[in-house]
Amino acid sequence: MRPAWLAMGLLACGAPGAGAYVSAPSGPAAASSGETAPAGGERGEAQRSPNACRQSWALEDVPAGDARVLVVCGNDVRREPIVLGAMSRAIDPGLESAHQRVCTCASRMTAPPFVDLVVTAVPEEGRSGVETSEPEGEVDPGVASAFAACVGKIAATFPRFAGGGCPGGDKTTFVYSFDVELGR
Repeated sequence: MRPAWLAMGLLACGAPGAGAYVSAPSGPAAASSGETAPAGGERGEAQRSPNACRQSWALEDVPAGDARVLVVCGNDVRREPIVLGAMSRAIDPGLESAHQRVCTCASRMTAPPFVDLVVTAVPEEGRSGVETSEPEGEVDPGVASAFAACVGKIAATFPRFAGGGCPGGDKTTFVYSFDVELGR
């Protein structure tokens, strides 16, 4: 069963506005659901956790064919559909770390309506990193900047393995871009 918040798009090289999209549903059900933090929290008000924070961000939850990952082999860059296995083993640790950090920041401060994230994973080095990218659209720059500073650069490690995405045993780099809707 796929989570209701998951609405994925295509990751397009250089195409503005395209990318995977993690969305919390909007409407009365979304507005009335959510856990409320105790009064007097860091913001001095009751807060709700975004629906996206209550869901898994693992690649296995992405509908088949709806999102792409860039596979970088030296100077060769190609877009491929998500394939569970090496791709998910390398990207999921970064996604889990990003999930924790983004949701911690969202619970502590005013969050923008969405945040754009990019995961870069190198299986042969056993590392993945996640960074926020510049938001597109109408987002309060002060809120977006403060939230991006809270999220910062995220590093995750995992046991090294051969990525297998590149011919000749070259080092594989996976790049996965997605948006998380933080609307409450």
